[in-house]
Amino acid sequence: MRKTSRPSTVSRSAAILAPWLIVSLNLLGCAPSINQAAKADIDRRLASLPPPSAHTRAPKAGEYAPMPLAPGQWTQYKILDSKSQPSLYTQKILEEVDGAYWVETVMDTYQGRTIQKMLVWFGDRTDPSQLQIRAAKTKDVKGRVNELPPELMPMMQSLYKGMVSNLAVQWKGVAQEEAVAPAGKFDGCYRMRSKGQWGPWHSEADSWSHPAVPIAGTVRSRGIDNKFEMELVAYGLTGAESEF
Repeated sequence: MRKTSRPSTVSRSAAILAPWLIVSLNLLGCAPSINQAAKADIDRRLASLPPPSAHTRAPKAGEYAPMPLAPGQWTQYKILDSKSQPSLYTQKILEEVDGAYWVETVMDTYQGRTIQKMLVWFGDRTDPSQLQIRAAKTKDVKGRVNELPPELMPMMQSLYKGMVSNLAVQWKGVAQEEAVAPAGKFDGCYRMRSKGQWGPWHSEADSWSHPAVPIAGTVRSRGIDNKFEMELVAYGLTGAESEF
C-alpha cells in the first residue's frame, strides 16, 4: 500500500498566502492583462473630472499633524504608474474597534477592482513601527474574498504595514508650499520625502500634505526612485461605506 505524504507546514502556509501575494501585486499595478470594461470606466471617470476650483488656506500655526481618524472619512486619488497608466485609489475609515480602525482601500485599475480591508492599530500616529495589523482580508478582480488566518498575521505584518505606513506622520519642522491637485489648490502644504515598502518593493517619494484632508492628509505625491504620480481627486469627512 503506497503511503500518501502529508503537505508540510510550509506548503500549507504557501497555499494560503498565495492569493494574498497575487492581490498585493495587483495593488502595486503588476497585474498583466487589461480588462477593457474596467479601462473604459476609469477613462470615463477621469475625463469627467472638473478643473481644480476649491481653495484651501494654509494650516494654522502649530497645526503639524493630520486630523484625527474617524469613521466615515474617505479620500480618492488618481495615480499614474511608471507607464503613465492611470488608476483610482480610494481609502476609507470604516469603524473603530478597541482603539483600532478598519481601513479599506479600493484600487480601480485597467485590470479591474481589488479591495483590501485591514484592522489597524496606529499607536500615536507618529511612528510607523508602532502600527499593528490585527486582521485583514481582500477581494480580487474576480470577486473572490480571502481572509488572512490569525496564525499567519505575524508573517504578513511587514508587507501590510507598508501599505498603511503613510497614515503615521508628523509635519513639525517641515517646509511648506502650495500644491494643486484635481481636488483644488491647497496653500501651505507640508512637503516631505518619505519611503514606503511592500515586502520586497521599495519606493521613495516627495509628498505634499495638508491637515484639511482626512486620513493621511496627502494632496500630491511624486516618485523619486520609481516613476509615479498621485493626486487628490476628492475627499470627505463622512459617508465612507464598505464594498465587501
